[in-house]
Amino acid sequence: MSSYLVFRIQFLPMKYLLLITLLFATSFPVNADSSLYERGHAYFYGDGVEQDYEKALLAFEHAAKTGDLDAITAIGIMHIVGVGVEQNDAKGLEYLHKAANQSHPKSQYYLGAMYYLGIGVPLDLEKAFSWISLSANQDYLFAQHNLAEMYENGKGVSKNLEKAFEYYIIAARKGSVESQIKVAEMYKEGIGTEKNIEKSEYWLKQTEESKVITQ
Repeated sequence: MSSYLVFRIQFLPMKYLLLITLLFATSFPVNADSSLYERGHAYFYGDGVEQDYEKALLAFEHAAKTGDLDAITAIGIMHIVGVGVEQNDAKGLEYLHKAANQSHPKSQYYLGAMYYLGIGVPLDLEKAFSWISLSANQDYLFAQHNLAEMYENGKGVSKNLEKAFEYYIIAARKGSVESQIKVAEMYKEGIGTEKNIEKSEYWLKQTEESKVITQ
């Protein structure tokens, strides 16, 4: 399942979609030289060590004391999902806000998802758009793709196909298969940009190459 499906809540319980994208795909095998955040990541996923959510949380908490914003965000998500700690939306949101208010793009993205889904807060698409925009404008790939979707569908913002195309192609150039597909479709139909069959075919070819790389 794509990480972008944080918004597509029909497939899994909402809170577990946040867990799926937690910390993303970067691998940090634990060793003596690992940072506290990397140790937490390794214990969370069982990467080179036995999976242990409590040890993951402990490592993240130590990292958070040093001001590590990735760790603060991870603790927030663990509280929201209820893994390694008692489930507590309010506590999770507190951690996310702490990191997001320091311009941390990942936590800004998660806050946007919380408002989009109405997890721990009233559903508010305008606030979702605001937080996701902040994240996307800091070059955060997942936010850029979802921001494009919001512009395309008029969610939390006036529908703007040109802006949707703008963010889709940014994400597509970074290797997002879903964005590449959207760019190909938009070039083919002339949606949000001038119709260009040659460019449409180019981006369809890119999707196949990206799929091979990620397999």
